[in-house]
Amino acid sequence: MISIIISSYLPDYFSALEKNIAETIGVSYEIIKIDNPGLMGICEAYNKGAEKAGFDYLLFIHEDILFKNENWGNTLINHLNQENTGIIGLAGSSYVPSAPSSWTVSEKYNFVNILQGNKENTLYFPIQTTKENRNKVFAVDGVFLGIKKEIFNQFKFNENLLKGFHGYDLDFSLRVSTKKQNYVVNDILIQHFSGGNPDKTWLDANIKVRESIGSDFQKEIDTEAEKKIFLGFLHNFFKYYPVNKKNLFLTLKFYPKKLNFNEHLEIAKKYYGYIRYAGSINKKHNSKN
Repeated sequence: MISIIISSYLPDYFSALEKNIAETIGVSYEIIKIDNPGLMGICEAYNKGAEKAGFDYLLFIHEDILFKNENWGNTLINHLNQENTGIIGLAGSSYVPSAPSSWTVSEKYNFVNILQGNKENTLYFPIQTTKENRNKVFAVDGVFLGIKKEIFNQFKFNENLLKGFHGYDLDFSLRVSTKKQNYVVNDILIQHFSGGNPDKTWLDANIKVRESIGSDFQKEIDTEAEKKIFLGFLHNFFKYYPVNKKNLFLTLKFYPKKLNFNEHLEIAKKYYGYIRYAGSINKKHNSKN
């Protein structure tokens, strides 16, 4: 009933997950393993896996997880069969800001149902911020992406835009959300053994996604959230790129909408600081290169 697609490069994690799925899923399934030790981007790997899928329900998951409840396969299928459902996930957000960012926009918009741990499996802690069984979101984290095959075929992962391992989930889930409703659910639980890696490639991928898709999703604008996310974007951007005319104008492409005077002023002061100290900032970049 469920085709599970995994882009794999860690044999020990994959073997543990394979055994865990067999013990917990509760429905017929197949695992489509795409061996991928850096051979291709995750969009290409996932699309290749989906082409091989023999069932009507698809699940794209990371290999560094374990399922913590039984019969979750039936639970997933029941969710996917509800009217107008797009993606079912276990972490996501109900707000899409103007500035490039991950799905983790702000605590009040984030919905998560995961036991977050570390690669050594020495500790983990629950992140459970769901308010209902099915929580409406736009963006969904790629650790768990469930979707009907017929809907997946309308969107697929954007391997032309994204060649690496970042941004694929944001791009995919936001595109699906333009036609269907995505949800984060609270009745499937996983333990995840690693966190994200927000490096330069992550930033570049998120810029590509925002340039490609835009941010016109929600009806109401949260100016405080927009300001904070934009300032965070500026901080990340100039951590990796020099302060010059070209880059300043590039960041302004993502300037937030409908801010009040004080919020505009705060951002203006930040830009003034980058321009004033451009020499020392750029000197640091030059020393790294």
